[in-house]
Amino acid sequence: MSETVLITGAGGFIGSNLIPQLVRADYNVIAIDNNITKLTNLNADCNKVEVDITNRESMSKFAVGLNIDSVVHLAAIAAPRYAEEHPDLTFNVNVQGTYAVLKLAKSADVQRVVFMSSAHVYGISPKYMPTDETHPLYLLDTYTTSKVLGENLCQLFYENHNLSYLALRLFNGYGPDQQEGYFIPDMIAKAKKGDITLKGGHVTKDFVYIDDIIDAILKSLDSKYVGSLNVGTGVQTTLRDVAQHIGDAFGRKVTCVETDDKGATHMQADIGKVISVLDWRPKVNIDVGLQRAIGFNKDSV
Repeated sequence: MSETVLITGAGGFIGSNLIPQLVRADYNVIAIDNNITKLTNLNADCNKVEVDITNRESMSKFAVGLNIDSVVHLAAIAAPRYAEEHPDLTFNVNVQGTYAVLKLAKSADVQRVVFMSSAHVYGISPKYMPTDETHPLYLLDTYTTSKVLGENLCQLFYENHNLSYLALRLFNGYGPDQQEGYFIPDMIAKAKKGDITLKGGHVTKDFVYIDDIIDAILKSLDSKYVGSLNVGTGVQTTLRDVAQHIGDAFGRKVTCVETDDKGATHMQADIGKVISVLDWRPKVNIDVGLQRAIGFNKDSV
């Protein structure tokens, strides 16, 4: 008998890529989102239900008779800049919403929760690189704090209710059809309009392609490991190099303007633990991933 998995935030970037893969892997999928339009646009054979995880009445009605084996909790305010501008909404969705999802999982006797966390929990300038899972966590801003609290809630539900979980600390995810508000789609949007001016081109990120993210989630559902794991590539790429790749693809000039601010510096995942625990390795390098993301956007013009 096929296992049933509940996906929250199903209409988002990761969810819309994950669900078709789950269906192909013979999972029964229940896809929930607070936006029915996003669910309608999902190109997958699954049960689509409009549910707001921050609404107690909505969650209570949805939970009645619910029979699920696992949960992939993706629903979140995920863009740090937007989170900082909307702190109340961010805490409501990312903290209260996570608590509501974990309560639902407990009441439904769920066997496994996969929680999408973030490498931002290490801060925007980690103390050392490659950064492993033992690095201290920081409450630097609204988004970071909400993700640390989300992980803490998962750990408390495990300690108090034996609810198995795995928190995936995602570095910089990207891929075709990612919404603006993140570096790569923002650079592509600029390149469509004209030349690119970039601040902080020396900054490095660890960019991980959407297909590799999906593979990590699928392996997480099959694993019994409890705790947190990095999902990255272990490779640093400068923002200048990414912008130049995009600029060249669109025939645009890229101008880098360095700043004196003390913002983000460098990010690089230590992926030794995730390789050991999940037997997971990234397969798509940044050049190939950017070609796919750029190609999708050119085709959609």
